[in-house]
Amino acid sequence: MSSTINFAIDLGTTNSLIAKANNGSVDIFKNPSGMKVTLPSVVAFRKDRILIGDKAREYVEKDPANVFAAFKRKMGTGESFFIPNSGSFKTPIELSTIVLQELKNFIFTGESPASVVITIPASFDTIQSNATKEAGYAAGFREVLLLQEPIAASLAFANKEGKAGMEGQWLVYDLGGGTFDVALVVIEDDEMKVIDHEGDNFFGGIDFDNGILTQLFIPYLESHYGVQDLASKMLSANGKYNKLYFQLLYKAEEAKITLSNNATADIEFDFEDEAGNEHEVYFTISRDQFDGIARERVQSSIAFIKNLLTRNNLQPSDITEVVLVGGSTYIPLVRNMLSQDLGIKVNTSIDPTTAVVEGAAWYAGGRPGKATPLPTAQQPDAVTTGGKTAANDAAATIEVKTAYQANSRDTEEYLAATIKNAPAGSLYRIIRADGGFDSGLKLVAEKISEMLLLLPNSLNAFSMKLFDNQGFPLAVAIPEILIVQGKFSIYGQPLPHDICLEVDDTENNITHLEVIFERNAILPIKKSVTKTLSRTIVRGSDDQLLINVLEGSRYSSPQSNLPIGIVSISGQDLKSDLVKGADVDLTFEISESRDITVTAYISMIDEEFKQAFSPSVRSVNVTRLQQETDYLHRLGKRQLEKLLKAEKYEESAPLQRALNDLEAIQVKLRTLSPDDVTDTKYQLDDQKRRLSQIIDTAEKGDKMVELKEEYYYRKEECRQLLQQTGHKDLQHRLDNLVAEEKNWFNNCSTQFLRLKIDEMSRLTWDIRRKDVSYVTRVYLYYAGLPDNKFYNISQLKSIRARGNEALARQNPDEILSFAYQMHELLIDKDQGEAIKGTGLKG
Repeated sequence: MSSTINFAIDLGTTNSLIAKANNGSVDIFKNPSGMKVTLPSVVAFRKDRILIGDKAREYVEKDPANVFAAFKRKMGTGESFFIPNSGSFKTPIELSTIVLQELKNFIFTGESPASVVITIPASFDTIQSNATKEAGYAAGFREVLLLQEPIAASLAFANKEGKAGMEGQWLVYDLGGGTFDVALVVIEDDEMKVIDHEGDNFFGGIDFDNGILTQLFIPYLESHYGVQDLASKMLSANGKYNKLYFQLLYKAEEAKITLSNNATADIEFDFEDEAGNEHEVYFTISRDQFDGIARERVQSSIAFIKNLLTRNNLQPSDITEVVLVGGSTYIPLVRNMLSQDLGIKVNTSIDPTTAVVEGAAWYAGGRPGKATPLPTAQQPDAVTTGGKTAANDAAATIEVKTAYQANSRDTEEYLAATIKNAPAGSLYRIIRADGGFDSGLKLVAEKISEMLLLLPNSLNAFSMKLFDNQGFPLAVAIPEILIVQGKFSIYGQPLPHDICLEVDDTENNITHLEVIFERNAILPIKKSVTKTLSRTIVRGSDDQLLINVLEGSRYSSPQSNLPIGIVSISGQDLKSDLVKGADVDLTFEISESRDITVTAYISMIDEEFKQAFSPSVRSVNVTRLQQETDYLHRLGKRQLEKLLKAEKYEESAPLQRALNDLEAIQVKLRTLSPDDVTDTKYQLDDQKRRLSQIIDTAEKGDKMVELKEEYYYRKEECRQLLQQTGHKDLQHRLDNLVAEEKNWFNNCSTQFLRLKIDEMSRLTWDIRRKDVSYVTRVYLYYAGLPDNKFYNISQLKSIRARGNEALARQNPDEILSFAYQMHELLIDKDQGEAIKGTGLKG
């Protein structure tokens, strides 16, 4: 029997669940203690033991300093949590591992799964995703597949409703305890596709709890018991009322849950005032009060939906319904605002609490597990004679291609195959993994077909084997035939953010981002590009070629995006110099679970450099960090001089502070070893990224207005020139450039806008270079420059003579070639400060 993963876990911010796909249905396991399907994602540390789930949650009343929750929101960061009772630290990954291990105890069947599907928010970046995988491995799973939560919820919905209820496009609105996602989904050919998504990793039920505490509890206690600045005394780890903060946060969550079904909620707790007097506090919260607290955040989530629809050129009327997922969607305000503001039917047919784990189990039930290979005894199609196998010299040239529908709602599915170069008299055999279907041995033809009998509501795995005319197996690797019957599956998981490469723009003395994979590209994915070296890397030097991969928005500056990893090629490692202009062939691969592999091949030295990135915390290259900090300092200093010159002293103050902080970072970096084992470089990188946003904002102001004016000027210039010349191919280029404006014009960085201006300028030049009168003027400009501007007078005179002859032939390309040659002879054509950059030319 082919082994499928089957097991799935919803690792939630507030609650976690575990389920298993089982013979066409899904079983959600219950906690042996209390028989609840949910496990609160809370861990507490006592002197003698660890508490997990409900017991840990209750322990917050006694010892909040040793209780930890909502650590999912800090996955992928370098932050650790200090545990007073043990004097040690725990990372978000380690705390998540404890929850995952506890969930395994829910499995009453005694099974110990080697493989598991774990769900993550759709907006999790690569580092957060890999941190989740690391927790899974640490919990004892040998194979961990990640599945985005809206996709999981969609599978639960689709497999519940059936094809009749799956018309048109719909939205999955997933509001959990700590994160929010909305996904646009459609089903085509029995496959579910996520078209696009939006999300916020820092919005969920926890934020409503904090709102109750800060807007209701704290003002009430301050006004009734004369406590000053209670908020800061609560939020400080050493504050007098820090313990009360965690206790009231627990009470706020209880009140929120109560208000989903009642008009009021009564809260009771003990409070000690500043004088040490004890008070019993009785507090009543109305649903109207809670709605007033939650309304703004719910409205923000609806704004995400509207952005999603606008980006996909859709109206609310184009959406069939909004499917609600996540515990926070029980809140009546959420349901009412979605219905009223969007005018779209709200579907509450699936359980918001269990939908994600249920859908993930459907997914797991249709995926073969790689961590549990089949025993040899279960492979019924092995054919041997007297312990020998046939020679397979001929098998090396055999080509087999199969075609079939990966998802089927029928009881049989058609398989077509082409078999080329098989020896005469060869046979084939197709067997279902459980032995319930066996084609028997049949003669091979170039084209064959079979109707495969399918088990209902499950993944059907078939093996296809070839044999020679004596019955010996031929060593031909034919991929397993996998068909899911009766259930919807996913087309693929979309990439939540752009994956970019940082490259040098030597003309503008900056670096910028070049998109490799666009957001919403379907995983797994692979792409190859060729770049050239922007500078020479001398063998034996400390100089480096840096292949810097980042995640975020292609429209932002490199310094504001999340670094995923760097392939560093140092002069110390080279056998010979890398000369400026040499080609670098780059191949990027991303797996479905977001592992990134980068391969660089440099033909000049015939060397390949390969590195796989699966970072669970951010990777920081000290050399690159130094370069970025130096560049930001230069950029900020230039902007500060402009502000001071314009007497904009108020605007210059935050920029001056940022520059001072950057200078402090520069000092620390000078003494930091590249292989430093502390977390200092991560701290400095965090500071640098925050300061980058300040400098980017300061630079954007007047500069952005200036650049937008230049862009409009260039665009209008192109239009006028094209009206005069009528070049259709160039008009098409302009139309494409203008059509893309809506995607980037109002949210791009100054670097990105400069690139678009350069594109428009190149288009203008391509128009002008076809104009012989304009090209002639360019030629005459260079021909008229004094001889002392050039470094090879004899060559210059020869070019002028041949160029003057070309003028009579009126061929613009020929005339332009002589202008280029004179330009290359100019003495000062390469003057100007050059950035160090990455070494790759954009």
